[in-house]
Amino acid sequence: FFSPILTTMSNPLRSIAMWTLNVCSGVCIIIVNKKLMGSKGYNFNFPTCLCALHFLFTSMSSKVGTMLGICAPVDKSIVFPWRDLWTFTVVANLSIISLNSSLMFNSIVLYQISKLAIVPFTCLVEMAWYSRQFSMGTIFCIVLTLVGMAMVSISELRVSTNVIGVVIALSSIVFAGLQQLLCRHYQTKHNMPSNDLLAQTALAQGSTLMIFGPVMDFLFSQRWVSTYEFSDIRAFHFLLLSCVLAMGVNFSQFLVLGKFSAVTFQLMGHLKTMLVLILGWYFFGGIVTVTQTTGMCLAIGGMVGYGYTTAPTKKVESADANDDNDEEAQHPKTPTGGLDRVNVK
Repeated sequence: FFSPILTTMSNPLRSIAMWTLNVCSGVCIIIVNKKLMGSKGYNFNFPTCLCALHFLFTSMSSKVGTMLGICAPVDKSIVFPWRDLWTFTVVANLSIISLNSSLMFNSIVLYQISKLAIVPFTCLVEMAWYSRQFSMGTIFCIVLTLVGMAMVSISELRVSTNVIGVVIALSSIVFAGLQQLLCRHYQTKHNMPSNDLLAQTALAQGSTLMIFGPVMDFLFSQRWVSTYEFSDIRAFHFLLLSCVLAMGVNFSQFLVLGKFSAVTFQLMGHLKTMLVLILGWYFFGGIVTVTQTTGMCLAIGGMVGYGYTTAPTKKVESADANDDNDEEAQHPKTPTGGLDRVNVK
């Protein structure tokens, strides 16, 4: 989507621009959504409808961009079966609804730390379901992250007694982890790049969320979205900005995909985590207890350690992939692999 601008830049500037767009959009959308939905902001307590607007805006922008020639057209030869499409749509919808609801009900600290626990959850599922083996160092880092998550959750209950918020945060870990597993599974199964997966599912997700969203939001807030009044025009501005940032998050993932190493991705993730925690405290305040601080340090330290302990494995996988690519260049064959890892929002 931003390729016409990026192609005019030199390689270092292009990398910096993609890196900055990915980090800034990922951090800003959390702050903007918290301001939009939070009690200290504009009380737009409709997380499901907000998700629907994000998907519909992204889908519309992609189609307009394709018509104008600034977006690559979707590969129509790729067939995504209806059963797989709706399975992924349901799980992905539950993932994004639970994440946005967690942001609305909880502090940014609990929201962000719970997102760190998604990686340990997916590792545990892979150990149980796929019999994947991890080193003792990796397992230690996973446990460290989960302990940090537990400390932040307990502290949140002591400060605000927000049982519903903690339950939603835990459910967001499960659904987001399942979405990532399904994303990898379907990309491998159908040999589908991540941008085609987004194009195939965005309209289905946005449509279903828009149909069922008002009812689900009514269960959350006891208000219908149609009764919300934009008494302050800035609330509408924040809503529009949220949609633009959601588009930026999705497209920036595809810009950086395959451009940076796994270590760089880890650093980008840690930077976004620290920025969200710092900016969340700066803009929204709140009580940060010693237990929360300790839990944050343990969780972040666990994720840093996880990236370090899994780096050798990723290097081996990358080397194997390069060898396979060299062999295919000499002996072309029907592609059977290709795995793009990206969180589709």
